[in-house]
Amino acid sequence: MKIATNVEIIKRKGGSLISIINGESKAEIDPARITALNEIYDNARGIDEDKREAWLNEQIADGKWSEIFGEGATSTGNFTSPAPSPMEKVQTAVQRLMDFFKEFEFEPNFRFTNTLARMLTISKTKAQDYITSYFELIDSPYKNEVRAKITSKEFKMILDDMSLVPPTKTVNERFKLYYGSQGTGKTTIGQSESEGRCVVCNASMLPADLMEDFIFDEGKPSFKPSSLWECMENGKAIVLDEINLLPFDSLRFLQGILDGKKEFNYKGHVVHINEGFMVIGTMNLSVNGMIYGLPEPLVDRCAEMKKFSLPAEQLMNAII
Repeated sequence: MKIATNVEIIKRKGGSLISIINGESKAEIDPARITALNEIYDNARGIDEDKREAWLNEQIADGKWSEIFGEGATSTGNFTSPAPSPMEKVQTAVQRLMDFFKEFEFEPNFRFTNTLARMLTISKTKAQDYITSYFELIDSPYKNEVRAKITSKEFKMILDDMSLVPPTKTVNERFKLYYGSQGTGKTTIGQSESEGRCVVCNASMLPADLMEDFIFDEGKPSFKPSSLWECMENGKAIVLDEINLLPFDSLRFLQGILDGKKEFNYKGHVVHINEGFMVIGTMNLSVNGMIYGLPEPLVDRCAEMKKFSLPAEQLMNAII
């Protein structure tokens, strides 16, 4: 709610407060400031909008709310707020990010926040696309609302402040997701990045099927390390086509190898995960009218996600 030309107070669901004073936005955490801002907000609600600034100036001149406007302030035009440092702005922005997502029953975690910050170093649009794709891929019931609200002025201010200090670390490095309709080129691009290595997934592939290939050795059935296993050992990329059709146990298995561990034990064998190993998942999110999303912890591990679609110019090639 706008209180004066340079004073605005935003109340979010759950009771959190954001103040925008002299153009500086702040997620309020100090109890004294929260009490004062709530008092200003509640009183201003009963005052006509064109009379709020005069009312606030009278209160400031009487010495009220020095927690907000400082000692000696006489009006909204006669006070100075100490400028927060870039780090303070980023910390406030992260708190506002958490508050923003509360209404969508989502809590940003370490991986999500790190990847979002990395996308911001490219562009604000890239960061917004990351959020849109994230909520689509987990098939969130709020995906449409999120897509609309991340274009708001409030959210763009959050991204602006988060971008003030670039991330110093990269958490996710082993997983990309390319998704979209059939024939959009996602698998072709994935294979170009993996030197043609590709496994076509299906609903019957268990973790053992991902790790072992069945062969006949001198006429006897046997198993050997799969392409996925070899890519881990050799630090190579591999495409898992139609990754979202895998059963839950296999998706959980992938979740375990796509974090930061360098080795794990598989049936008595030590499997090493060397630098350069990358899984490129490709998928059609919608199959026969049904949405086949992915578990949130797996999507969290995405270093990059991209939605593929065919523009009208390319579809014209199907006609002419």
